[in-house]
Amino acid sequence: MHLLFGLGLLLAVPAGMFAQTADASNPAAPGAMYRVCAVDAGLQAPSATPCVKLIRSEPFPPDEAPLPKYPDAAKDAHVEGDVSFHFEVGSGCATEEIAIDDGPQPLREAVENAVKDWKYCGVPEGQEIHAVIAFRFNCPAK
Repeated sequence: MHLLFGLGLLLAVPAGMFAQTADASNPAAPGAMYRVCAVDAGLQAPSATPCVKLIRSEPFPPDEAPLPKYPDAAKDAHVEGDVSFHFEVGSGCATEEIAIDDGPQPLREAVENAVKDWKYCGVPEGQEIHAVIAFRFNCPAK
């Protein structure tokens, strides 16, 4: 019994999660009891959040690049990965002829829809751009 109690105490003490009852002046006194309390919520690892990042845009970076929203179905299924694609810069700084080259299927539509709103001003019309957007399920909380 004492071995189990001692083991439980050893696990609780480093975490700072115990409170003493009975004789506070002598913790080793017979009858001194400890109870485990879940008081330190800070010991839990911070929850990670899904994130979306532009990894590459070559040979030119976009002037405006609203990133896609992480699709709910992909988050629920824990789908992550890189979506690579290419397109041409058209008139008025717009993107045209967007083509997905590779990436998880559940993420592709979100990329295609977002890239329609990208702008490449000052880039010659007809210039081909190759880009990659990363979807990560476990990004550190900011």
